[in-house]
Parts: sequence; structure tokens; C-alpha cells
Amino acid sequence: MALQCRQALDGPQVAEPKLFKSHRQYSEIPKGGKYIYVARDPIDVFVSFYNFLPGYVGLEAGDMTMDDFADAVFAGVSHGGQIWDHYASWYDHMKDDNVLWVFFEDLKEDLEREVRRIAKFMKLPEHDVERRITIAIENSTFKFMADPAQKHHFDDHFVWDCVKERLRIPAERTHSVSKVRSGKSGQKLPDHLRQRLYRQWENVFVPKTGCKTYEEFRADVGKTGQIDVSRLWLVLGRVVILGLVVRGMVAWSQVPRGLVVETPG
Repeated sequence: MALQCRQALDGPQVAEPKLFKSHRQYSEIPKGGKYIYVARDPIDVFVSFYNFLPGYVGLEAGDMTMDDFADAVFAGVSHGGQIWDHYASWYDHMKDDNVLWVFFEDLKEDLEREVRRIAKFMKLPEHDVERRITIAIENSTFKFMADPAQKHHFDDHFVWDCVKERLRIPAERTHSVSKVRSGKSGQKLPDHLRQRLYRQWENVFVPKTGCKTYEEFRADVGKTGQIDVSRLWLVLGRVVILGLVVRGMVAWSQVPRGLVVETPG
């Protein structure tokens, strides 16, 4: 996407170390940096993706049903691949020294705790770490991001303008869906689609982790950074699913460049 928007990744950035986000799986991501992988409940991710993505191809709200969108997602509509494959690719590197898993729900539950985990992972200079943590916490609140004065930071207007040009969508066309919304989006998902996503989890991720649900996986991994391997013996011979919605970020430190990875959804 950076190349499509004519961005020079090696060009000057506003801060060091450089920070980028991306949708790429681990095998496709440029190596040499630190990676913060943000995972979210796949049910919530699906609804969020449904509300956000269609507008990027010029569709109006209601032009595509949730069932149509689910068929497209399962067919691989996202350039980052299916979320289950994306999730699994980063799970295999969970214990790498340069990879930190962060759960979206943990950020909402205790933002300061998670920001401090990230600061420790990034090895921020001790003389300035508290100032940076304070700024990160203040600028990560819903109140700050929903402020009309900050809208331009979170509405993806820059990428949207590039997409319009490539798809020949009229320049005056607007994209009103913001990434800053309140509520638990997964509650709006019809039961038959919810069950479809659950089956994907069972087929892709249960054999890999032994965790029957996303909530169980988050409980095992979220606080410790690793899975309880004793669970794996309970699922030998079963099929897996990993249907988790993820956002990944790559924070490059001690190198002259960086990259941001965002998962499909």
C-alpha cells in the first residue's frame, strides 16, 4: 500500500525509531525490526471489516450483505490473506525475542499496563520513558481519537484518496466510515455467520494451540506471552481454526527503517 500511495519508506520520518503498520503475514514482512502483533476477537474483526472495507471499492452502505462479505472473505478478498492464516503465521513466532503479542481487549481493559509492556519491549531510554508512556496513554484513549480536531489522524483519508485515484472513483466521493467507533461490534453478527467463524477456529487453530475459543486463547497467552502446552495433547488428531482478527504493527528500532503490519480485518 505504501508503494501504491507513492510513499518512500526510506524517506524522512517524524520520529525515531521509525514505525510502520502492515497487513502482511510473517513470511512476507521485511525482516530486521521489532514487531508488535495486535490480535482481536475474530467475531469483532469481521464486523469491523464489513463496516469499513466496502467503501474502499466505491460501495455504499448496504450494497453488500454480511453473507456476501463472508463469502468474499473466505474466498480471500483481502490482500493480506485470510485472517486465520495471518494469525497462525505470527503465532509460530510468538516466542521470538523481537515479537510482542498484544490483545486489543487487554488494551481496552488496562491501557497503561499494556503501554508499559510495549515500552519495556521497545527498550525506551529510561530518562524519557515516563514522558513517552504518558503521551501514549493520553493519545490512545477513545476521547482523544474521537475528538473532531483529531479526526484526520484516524479516518484513513490519505489512503482513501490514493484508492479513489487507482479505482477511478470520483474525487469528490467521501468515505465516511471512521476506524474510531464505540461498542462491541461482534454483537451485531447473525448467529449463522458467528457459527461459521467458530467452525473456522475449530478447523485451523484448536489443533495448533489446544484452545477451543478465542477467549481461552487470550487467557492463556495474554498475560504470559506463551501457550499452556499441556492443552496440545488434548487436541491431537483434531482439525484447527484460527479465526482471529488482528492488527499488527512493526516497530523498527536500531535500524534506519521500519514497517507497520496490519492483519486482514
